[in-house]
Amino acid sequence: MTTSVKERLKTDLEQAQKGGKQRAAKISDILKSAASMTVEEIKEGSSELHVLTRKSLADLLEELHVNSDEVDAAAAATAPIADAADTDEAPTWPAILKQALAIVRDRKGDWLQEFQAHWQKNAAKFDRDMTDEYGDRYRQTKSVFRQVLDWVKSQPTGRQTQPQPPRPVTVEVVDGDAAAGNAAKTMNSLDAE
Repeated sequence: MTTSVKERLKTDLEQAQKGGKQRAAKISDILKSAASMTVEEIKEGSSELHVLTRKSLADLLEELHVNSDEVDAAAAATAPIADAADTDEAPTWPAILKQALAIVRDRKGDWLQEFQAHWQKNAAKFDRDMTDEYGDRYRQTKSVFRQVLDWVKSQPTGRQTQPQPPRPVTVEVVDGDAAAGNAAKTMNSLDAE
């Protein structure tokens, strides 16, 4: 009777081990799937934010360009960007930079003040929209940017300390034979000690 109980316990233990391995494999698969889904969601969110940023910048630059007093050949060069901004396609970074440089050349100075006024006017709306759309991710990113800006502002510009005057350097030139002789004398005195 003791043999049958031992055998039964052994088979039950083997079944429990087999079941435990299967459960561990299922849990591992679930965790891998969850991790890959998390990474995909983060990638999609960052790419959406990237596209949204490009669209916003293109719209902003287009509005600045439209409000410009001067319209010249640069307007013709940036017209495709305006079309891309009106549709759901986001323009490329080089196209945005070309448009920004065209506006800078057109404005000859007042573009920065207008850009700052426009930014301040729309900053609250942008902040509200981004908070509604991305929630905590946007708040965390915003706090990091604020910390970086505060750090940059706190850094001294230029040299704040007085430069040290140059110190003279003394070089002693020793004849090779004399130096070898002095070294030998020094070694002999060290050996004697």
